[in-house]
Amino acid sequence: MADQWHRQSAPEPERLGGTATRGQTASPELIWQERLQKMMQDAEQNLPDGALTAGYKADPREIVALLQRAQAGEWSSFLQYWHHFFMASDLASAEIREVFKDHAEDEYEHARMFGERIQQLGGVPCDKPEDIAHFSPMPTEYNHDLRSMLEADLIGERQTIDFYEEIIRTCGFADNATRRLFEHALEEEVQHADELATILFAYDASTGKQIPTMHEELVKIAQERGQPQKMARRAS
Repeated sequence: MADQWHRQSAPEPERLGGTATRGQTASPELIWQERLQKMMQDAEQNLPDGALTAGYKADPREIVALLQRAQAGEWSSFLQYWHHFFMASDLASAEIREVFKDHAEDEYEHARMFGERIQQLGGVPCDKPEDIAHFSPMPTEYNHDLRSMLEADLIGERQTIDFYEEIIRTCGFADNATRRLFEHALEEEVQHADELATILFAYDASTGKQIPTMHEELVKIAQERGQPQKMARRAS
């Protein structure tokens, strides 16, 4: 049975270049020779397309449109985080303000990466204010107190996570470069969401009870101002 499996699974000589006979091993440099020649011929065509080669399997119009919406969302998030950084100056500790600042810088970098990829695929980056407002997948929520700022940012991050997960599935292996960009951005958005949720809903994993944090103080402030209690326990 072992010999039969070996005979069935062994590659045919022509697959390795066509020069080997049974019992011989073709030179490694000859593998995929015809494919590589075809790739060279394709590369010589349509030079103005730059990085958009014949081997690209996705629909570039769809991917560009998704990138534009994602870039618009990153610009909106960037502005929202910066606004919260400025407006939280009298409401919270420097540590919370630094969270807003760090997240804003990450969103700016995501917008830059998406803009570069849009250009590589022959599209126009979404940089105009009117386009950002039109294409952004989520509204900008500046809010007025620290608690609502944190909640708005957390909701935005959670929506972005789902959006990027779907884009990654859409890209699959048809557009590896774009997929990797979104995988990198997704990892940071997940970190953002977890950090914001930890600020608002810190729980002791051993007891399942909430750890005394600024959350209690924020709830008290909201209640004193007559705001409804909207926070729910963070899912474990």
